[in-house]
Amino acid sequence: MDFNIKYRYKSFYLRYRPLKDDTGVFIAKNSYIPRGTIVGDGTRINGSCQIKGAGKVVFGKYCAIGENLKIITSNHNHNDINLQYALQKKIGLPIKPISKPVKIGHNVWIGDSVIILPGVIVGNGAVIAAGSIVTKDVPAYAIVGGIPAKVIKYRFDDNKIKTIEKSEWWNWPIEKMKENINFFKQ
Repeated sequence: MDFNIKYRYKSFYLRYRPLKDDTGVFIAKNSYIPRGTIVGDGTRINGSCQIKGAGKVVFGKYCAIGENLKIITSNHNHNDINLQYALQKKIGLPIKPISKPVKIGHNVWIGDSVIILPGVIVGNGAVIAAGSIVTKDVPAYAIVGGIPAKVIKYRFDDNKIKTIEKSEWWNWPIEKMKENINFFKQ
């Protein structure tokens, strides 16, 4: 059962204290996780995480998230003549940001000080190097880094990736993971 930020007090609470729950989710203090964000079982957000914008964010299960992650789900509409929202309001024009969801797959490792932009999908098992700015989708089991983030290499060959994906081990109960410990030692 995934952890879902449903109430404003949970985000307020995170300003002062970390949050832990019985599914193994950990969210560090000083994080801003807006209503509707889904955090999969066992995912650990180990430092301040800021999610900005109106798009939905989903974290898969068993992700390892470094400090100072920023996820931006909305952006200014660059087709408008004026780009400043304060002026839009002042002259009576509607504010029309472009919002897109962000999806982080299962068992993803995101290093410190990463920025993820609107509409990005990060595949299962991917690694995002510290300091990267992710502007495009990240393939499953890819290691990416840089500004903008680019594929450096893949963690495994195609056959191993297919085996891992087929197993969907992140949905196994802990007891099954323990029984299949050799699967994780490959």
